[in-house]
Amino acid sequence: MARNPAEYCLTENQMLISYHWCEKLVIGYILPCFILFGFTGNIINLSVLLAPGMKTRSNILLASLAVADMIFLLFIIPHSMAHYRIFSFNYYFRKYYLGNKMHLLAVLNWSSAAAIWLVLAVCVERLIGIRYPLSVRKSRSFHTYLIIFGIIFGTGLLTFYIHFSYDCPMLTFCNGTQPHGICMPVDSPVWINNRTNPHPQLLRTYVRWSIHINAVFIVFVPILLVVLSNAFLILTLRQRQKFLQIGTSRTTSIRGTDQATMQMRMEQKVTITVCAIVTCFTITQAPSAVVTISTGNVTLGHPNWQIYMVTATTFMVVVGKSLNFVLFCLSSANFRQRLVTMTKERIVKRRTVRKSKKSVKKGEIFPKRRFSCDSMGTTTMTTAFSTVTDGRKTSKISVLKNKQPKRRAHSLSVDVHSQKPKIPFRKMRGMSEVNEALLPSSNA
Repeated sequence: MARNPAEYCLTENQMLISYHWCEKLVIGYILPCFILFGFTGNIINLSVLLAPGMKTRSNILLASLAVADMIFLLFIIPHSMAHYRIFSFNYYFRKYYLGNKMHLLAVLNWSSAAAIWLVLAVCVERLIGIRYPLSVRKSRSFHTYLIIFGIIFGTGLLTFYIHFSYDCPMLTFCNGTQPHGICMPVDSPVWINNRTNPHPQLLRTYVRWSIHINAVFIVFVPILLVVLSNAFLILTLRQRQKFLQIGTSRTTSIRGTDQATMQMRMEQKVTITVCAIVTCFTITQAPSAVVTISTGNVTLGHPNWQIYMVTATTFMVVVGKSLNFVLFCLSSANFRQRLVTMTKERIVKRRTVRKSKKSVKKGEIFPKRRFSCDSMGTTTMTTAFSTVTDGRKTSKISVLKNKQPKRRAHSLSVDVHSQKPKIPFRKMRGMSEVNEALLPSSNA
């Protein structure tokens, strides 16, 4: 190799970012479908969970979980794009991806760690809510937001070391047309070209200890607590189901007891949804936790086994984050009902907007007139029109006019022609006096 990198051109095999066929197949071709489905599903989850009348403590935590999953799915897209030749050989993509690969991994680990602790918070909240229903009424939304902020800030500190855990120097080959880089751990005793490690000892110690702390507080402890709390949730659901069956078999006339039973049923339904999400999360995330802990500590016989395990666990994590929408639809009837209602309202709103735009384009000034008659025989004409002046659209104006009709409508329940005209009492007295004056006198 020439000493000057600009004078040396890399081959296609040397420029490949991904070499293994399994990683290319799963992460490059299968994973994008789940990313698209999961991102769309989490957007729908947010629109339903944050709708008016749905902002409970559990729904706020679940909405935060959906945001964390969306961030994870968004930042894993560049890793999937790197397996396509059109991107892996592109100058700008290589320069961006190779220069920011560790920062992308740091954001991925941050969002994944926040999701783990948010799942634990949801599970504990449901466990407290179903065992102590009065505590849910006393709690405030401010406490929930404080918990979310604490989780985001704490997991960000624990995963911040990933930004500095690897040093990825970049070189540009072939007269500045082939950017390429290699990543080395900052605590490695051997450096490139047999040089000494240029990083200070404090940074190496910080990264080395952060890896162990991350394995304990981001992987092992939250996963263990999620499994235990989910087991307690399942046991509590079974006990509550038996209690509700006994309660429905007995008829009671006490109103307070009926309200308590309805409240318990609502808590039961919410807990079933949370339990399904937590169970799916545990199944899809636990293998990744095992691989993360065993990396660097367990030596495998075949070198490709490490690639197989990392690829499989990454795929399971993405699938787990994509199934939340399916779990919501399958386990929550309230979620399905609210989703259908919101969809119908948006469709009707779009149709109304399209019709109004078409009427404005056609230049309709008085599209509709409506007449109504009140009890006093007054016809009210309401006209809504929109005008276009000098190419600008004016606002809609409602004109309300009251007129005495010349002809009454035939649809009235009372025959108008058969009614006698009503004359005020004073005029009647005046008419009687005039009539008496006009009568001939008896003397005549």
